[in-house]
Amino acid sequence: MLMLMARLRRYLPQAFAVLSVCLPARAQVYSPVVLREGQADSTDLRRLAQGIYLEAGAHTARQKAEAIWRFFLTDGRFVKPGFWYHIAGWAYEEPRGEVLDPLKLLNSYGFGLCYHVAPLLAAVFDAGGFQDSRVWFLTGHTVAEVFYDAAYHYYDSDMMGYSTLGSGAPAESVVASVRQIERDGSIITSRLKSPEVNPTLVDYPWYSADVREAAIGDLAELFTTTQDNCLYAGRRYSEGHSMSFVLRRGERMIRYFHPEEKGLYYLPYKLAGKEWSEFPQEISQYAIRTNDGPRSQKDARSWATGRIEYEPDLAADSPGQLIIEMPSPYVIIDAWADVDAELNSMADTISAETSVDGGRSWQVAGNISGPHSGPWKAEAQCLARSAHGRRTAVSGYYGYLLRLTRKGNARLNHLRIVTRFELNPRTLPELQPGENRLVYSAGPPERRTEWNISLASLDPSETESQNIEYIDEGGQGFLRPKKPYDAALLFRISSRDGTPLSGFHAGGRFLDIRNELAPDKFTAEVRKTAHAPLESGVRSAALEWSVSQTGPFVSLWTYEPEPKWLDGERIDRLLRWPEVDRTVPELPAGTRAIWVRYRLRGIALDGVRLSYWQHCDDIAPLEITQVWSEGGQRRFHTEEIEAGQHATAYRVVTGGAEAIRNEAVILTCPRSVPVARATPCSTTPAPPADHP
Repeated sequence: MLMLMARLRRYLPQAFAVLSVCLPARAQVYSPVVLREGQADSTDLRRLAQGIYLEAGAHTARQKAEAIWRFFLTDGRFVKPGFWYHIAGWAYEEPRGEVLDPLKLLNSYGFGLCYHVAPLLAAVFDAGGFQDSRVWFLTGHTVAEVFYDAAYHYYDSDMMGYSTLGSGAPAESVVASVRQIERDGSIITSRLKSPEVNPTLVDYPWYSADVREAAIGDLAELFTTTQDNCLYAGRRYSEGHSMSFVLRRGERMIRYFHPEEKGLYYLPYKLAGKEWSEFPQEISQYAIRTNDGPRSQKDARSWATGRIEYEPDLAADSPGQLIIEMPSPYVIIDAWADVDAELNSMADTISAETSVDGGRSWQVAGNISGPHSGPWKAEAQCLARSAHGRRTAVSGYYGYLLRLTRKGNARLNHLRIVTRFELNPRTLPELQPGENRLVYSAGPPERRTEWNISLASLDPSETESQNIEYIDEGGQGFLRPKKPYDAALLFRISSRDGTPLSGFHAGGRFLDIRNELAPDKFTAEVRKTAHAPLESGVRSAALEWSVSQTGPFVSLWTYEPEPKWLDGERIDRLLRWPEVDRTVPELPAGTRAIWVRYRLRGIALDGVRLSYWQHCDDIAPLEITQVWSEGGQRRFHTEEIEAGQHATAYRVVTGGAEAIRNEAVILTCPRSVPVARATPCSTTPAPPADHP
């Protein structure tokens, strides 16, 4: 076998480059979660599914499937708090394209189209204990199925409906599958009692918009025109992301219930060729205006924003170069550093740079030279401006490095790093009038690092093999074997500071391209390609790992071209683009490096997901501050969590009569344990401005 091994320093600088975080993170708080009692936990798919079941009182498989379907209905009239809503163009991240990771969709977004919510439904079905789920592409619409009672059943949260077989009451009838509707479109059309829906035959809501538009026949035709219906042969969603995070001494996370200021949101940009342009499009027919941001066109539901503020202890600082890691579990909007500095002469300088690829490349954020005394702001570089916003060097990522380089006698007196991000406010603990019981829990004491790997930057001239090439196709890139025999990518994973690894995650999207069909990252649908891997008589792929560069390698996954569906029915209209994710939760004690290998033959690869985590020992106390207003008066409640306390419950009491407005939830890891408490208002940020 020919091995393709990415040169370490160029492609995995997080693993190999001699970069150190100069300010060590001592006591820390690990992945704190705060919820109202009974609220579903969106940071973990299994806990989310169990929370949905509990809220719905679901016990049977049918009840559980329906509970998940109903939770994600796009119209907030049918389920509170209206977790998901329908909007085009806002859940997109370069270079991968339309977001298909369920944790990103749940926590950073909370909105999207059918090709977002169908994989999300499948992910929650799987996490909720169902034996199987799958996703169909119907050319113009994407839907999910779940397997229970020895059959597949179709549920559609995007268009708000499902149909049952026969003419009995819906609760007592079998939910139809896609294949059954393909063969008999009347399963859908017979639910009408022209021109309205027959309420005795459907579970409300039932394709509300289609009924209003007299388009139920068109909906049925999506299924019955079978030649362009395709089934994803593998899993459609990815699982590389985690909502785990760490708060260091002097760091806090502020999550608002509304946009912090007018017009603040993550604005996706796309790169098709050499030019960057806004991804959301104005659609006058549906009153979609980009300058409104990603808000619902049906009601008042909106996105929200937040920020991470970190003030490192500069007592541990040393002259020269300072590198600080700034991870975020949420998609980043922008970032900056507020610096208080002393530069006495022109020879004294400070430069600020950011990196989103672990230090392989850097973008200038600002430079200053003396004489200067006092504040200075270095902002992540603006890479593109357009009518409705800008793209910065950190926009659309989930972490970055900040590097401050000092020359001469330049001195840092104080440093505050601010990262602003987008979030789904329906994941936050929303207070209600009266007594509220809140539940706190912490994650395991570990620090997780995700790598940002661009396949387009893998240079074959700097590898041990020439057998892999990158195909661009106008921003729709993937790797493929250059010649019709085996090829492989080998990555070495180790921490930046050389400390042992506790576990790792590896994954990617593999492409078995048939009939010239490849995934379209701009639409999450299908496109034509003329660059399928060369035929070799064999189509194979594997994901493997080892504690040694030379092996032996342990198999994590092996490609099977022909899936085995649980109902025994063979389907030949397949899109063989499996999303593969594997986790090794524990490694042998003292493991400081592991090797992950991607093997390909006749198969392409258009994404790599790698992350690792390390066990940590130091644990710090936490302050949780809930901010709200009643009758125009601002109120707050601060709860202190002792270091090492993994779970607790507490009460927050609001006025019983006045309507309240939730403003923010603040998680603070104090720099030191205070002898006497300061007035909480002095450390509580101003509430966000009302969204227009």
